[in-house]
Amino acid sequence: MKFSFTILLICWAFSAFSAQPVLRVKNHKFKIVQFTDLHLIHGPKFTAQNDSTYELMRYIIKNEHPDLVVITGDIVVSGRAAEVWAQLVRPMNEAAVPFAVTFGNHDTETGLSKPALLKLIQKNRYNLTFNANNKLAGTGNCSLPILDSEGKNRSFALYLFDSQAYTNDSTLGYYDWIKNNQVQWYRKQSELYAKQEGKKIPALAFFHIPLPEFEVVRLQKTTVGNVTEPVSSATINSGLFSSFYEMGDIRGVFVGHDHNSDFIGSLNGIRLGFGRKTGYASAYHEILKRGARVIELDEKENKIDTYIRTIAGTEFEYSFTMK
Repeated sequence: MKFSFTILLICWAFSAFSAQPVLRVKNHKFKIVQFTDLHLIHGPKFTAQNDSTYELMRYIIKNEHPDLVVITGDIVVSGRAAEVWAQLVRPMNEAAVPFAVTFGNHDTETGLSKPALLKLIQKNRYNLTFNANNKLAGTGNCSLPILDSEGKNRSFALYLFDSQAYTNDSTLGYYDWIKNNQVQWYRKQSELYAKQEGKKIPALAFFHIPLPEFEVVRLQKTTVGNVTEPVSSATINSGLFSSFYEMGDIRGVFVGHDHNSDFIGSLNGIRLGFGRKTGYASAYHEILKRGARVIELDEKENKIDTYIRTIAGTEFEYSFTMK
């Protein structure tokens, strides 16, 4: 076992010397698979659940053929995280699919710090996660441009945020919040893209813990998907959603964290959506079949199609234009 794990780490480290993939539209489309809340745990007691999670990831990647995988937090939630990460990146490596991650609150409970985890992840050639600015709160805040089919201009942009973990002051609630310097970084990056391209670039945002605005969407009659679980957000509103609205580029925001939610709906023209919990290990009473959210950007039709994908098929299809 030690020998095979050593070989895994050597192969992972060697792949870091290969060039990183470039995200690019193909036939006017770009497809993202969002896995979330894998809750992988090291040890023989959880082998079957972990293996089921890996096989589900393989199945969805094989059938959806994504251009990118985004994993939105609570990924490895136990000790010996490096060994588990070496296993969980295999579905992407085998399919040669780029991936990016945002950390969740439970990713802080592994024995490895988030900076150490990012350093580990960055050894993989298919990883695209990085720190855009080391002075920002959290780890892995970054923006990923998606080029047009010719590779000349940016067609879309993706923003990944670290939504932090827990507060140090119980009077401020339980969950932490995305900090002001992260919000300001996004605003500056959005302005830079617009200046360089001569127009606003349609964008999506990904992180783990939902914003307070998700509860507003959950209660709307037009919202699509499972809405049985109240949103577990920070009680502090950092103004990220209002910045999304003011900058005018974010078309959709996708999160994880709430295991019994997979809804999507609109607030002030911005779509707020949950992924479908992917991991088979349960953290509490969970009612949904495991799966993923699929998001397809259509450059030609100027729209976004999204749905939930499980082994049984697709559900909760939802389309909207990128106005």
